Parts: sequence; C-alpha cells; structure tokens
Amino acid sequence: MTKHKTLQDRLARSLDQMNKNEAKTPKSAPAALPRTSDRKCKKLCISLFQTDLAKLDDIRSFMKANGKWITTSQAIKLALRTAPHSNDLMEAMVAIQAEDGRV
Repeated sequence: MTKHKTLQDRLARSLDQMNKNEAKTPKSAPAALPRTSDRKCKKLCISLFQTDLAKLDDIRSFMKANGKWITTSQAIKLALRTAPHSNDLMEAMVAIQAEDGRV
C-alpha cells in the first residue's frame, strides 16, 4: 500500500472511500401519501375584480401578521371555508352580479 504524503492525496482518498461506502448503502424510497378520494382536487380558473384581490391580500396580510405565510390559493380556501351561510351571501351575490354585468 502506498503512503499518501500530501493533504490533497489524503482528502482525495477519503472522498473516494466515502463515495464507495455511499454507493453500497441501499436507498430507501420515501413513504408515499395514501391516495384517497379526499385528496383529489379540481383546478379552477377564475376572474377576480380588484376588490376581490384586495380582500385576498387582507387575508394573506392577517395570516402573515399572525406568523403564517399563505399562498393565494390557501387564502381563497380560507375565505370559502369560513364564509357564513347567511343573508350576507345573498347581498354579496347581488353586488357580484352587478359588478360582473350579469343577472
């Protein structure tokens, strides 16, 4: 066995040995998340007015102020899941239809 005199030679030998050891180690596959019907989602494309975007920004700012950075998609989900089922929805729908120009 030859003696390695320089630091560079010793480091190269050590690196080669580590690579050989790593190649021998079996790689385990990451655990897959279970596929359930609850995990399926549907992508949507929506058009939002500036007032809607401002509300989304308000939701995101509120969450950020409370230590949680969220995406626009998460802000929309929060709005949908926390919307009260009341006459306020009916009033908001009238305003949306007027803004959209639809009846």
